[in-house]
Amino acid sequence: MSWLSTPSDGSGTGLSEVVRKVGVALLTGGVAFAMTNLAHQDPILSVTLSVLIGGSALVVQFLIDFESRLREVQIGQMDQARQIRECVDERFRAISEATELFGLMEESMVQTEVLSQLVRHSTRIGPDSSTLAHRLAQRELSRMAEFLKELGDGGEAIYDGEDRDWLLGLTYSATQCIDATSLTTVDGGGMWSTDLGQRYLDAQREAVHRGTKVRRIFILDRPGPQGDDALDEVFRQHRDIGVEVRVLDLASATHLRRTSLFDFVLFDGVISYEVTTGSWIDESTRPIVVNTRLVLRSSRVEERRDRFNELWDAARPC
Repeated sequence: MSWLSTPSDGSGTGLSEVVRKVGVALLTGGVAFAMTNLAHQDPILSVTLSVLIGGSALVVQFLIDFESRLREVQIGQMDQARQIRECVDERFRAISEATELFGLMEESMVQTEVLSQLVRHSTRIGPDSSTLAHRLAQRELSRMAEFLKELGDGGEAIYDGEDRDWLLGLTYSATQCIDATSLTTVDGGGMWSTDLGQRYLDAQREAVHRGTKVRRIFILDRPGPQGDDALDEVFRQHRDIGVEVRVLDLASATHLRRTSLFDFVLFDGVISYEVTTGSWIDESTRPIVVNTRLVLRSSRVEERRDRFNELWDAARPC
């Protein structure tokens, strides 16, 4: 018969279950009818009992199936409620973390607008950007995060090689004083003719114009590769922009300690910018800068401040 065929929408399983339940009910009713006939009961009573027992069997099957379905619905609702609760908790945690970060941004001494721009602009690197741009952005953000962590910890930050961004940024940001030492073998006449040297001079000029006191000691640790005329030109460039210049000849300052002679710059007396150079190889070239450090630890900065004052007193005005 066509009504017993399995539908294409997958409801054939439900129909077969109904047929099975009806079959069980009919079989139970038939067994009841046979047993009442064997007991020589009234035919009407036999039919009534068989119908009642068969109907009861059918109802019991539907009740069992209903309980099973109800249990499945309850389990599904419990799983769905758990998933919704986990999703809501996750969203609330994200909102809580975002609220905490925003609160920290407001409490930070860094301008909130600058931090907001960093987050806003980082989101502009979307799926349409190249993979290389993604990797570069990730690398720069990681480097910046590590740099901010080092500044916040108050220890020191290290940059491999010769830096320019820290030096220029600190010079543009200083408001009180800039105290610097310059070994002629490291940044003598040759350094100040480079692009970095010229930008550094411009940054010092702006610092002097806004009222920052700039002092520099040129330490003659060995004869300059370009002669005295080149150094005199460097001295003049600094004097012309308002830098207080002194010269220290180590040949005549035998009482000074030689173990701690290196280039450093004190910005506002709180940050020491220090350069570490490699071994001296050729008299005609500057030694290679191995790394650059920003020292923020107060005890070491105070040592550099005392060291500068000692060298300043021993040097002669230029």
